[in-house]
Amino acid sequence: MPVAKTVTGKPFEYSGSLATGLTVFFKPPHKKRITPEIINIIRQEITKRSPVLMGANRQPLVADSVGETLATKYNESPQVISYVLPLLIEEVFCTASDGKPFVIHKK
Repeated sequence: MPVAKTVTGKPFEYSGSLATGLTVFFKPPHKKRITPEIINIIRQEITKRSPVLMGANRQPLVADSVGETLATKYNESPQVISYVLPLLIEEVFCTASDGKPFVIHKK
């Protein structure tokens, strides 16, 4: 099973792909499915708003961030960006700043 690291360096296991959707595995039996539609929304938000704040916090939501948009417009946890962003960086779609607050730049 593939392993990646969040921008803060925390490793996570996942299956699937950015094109087909991801399943992120936590302590069994917990897992999170991230649909291709949500991944595409993240891509669109980065493309449209770059540079843009990542905003993976649930409480409080980070104003003007991709995470805030996911939570308020799509009823999705802002934390999903923590798992999608490293894979977008790996495919050279975007970059992220080295420290908090994480700012995403479209390549």
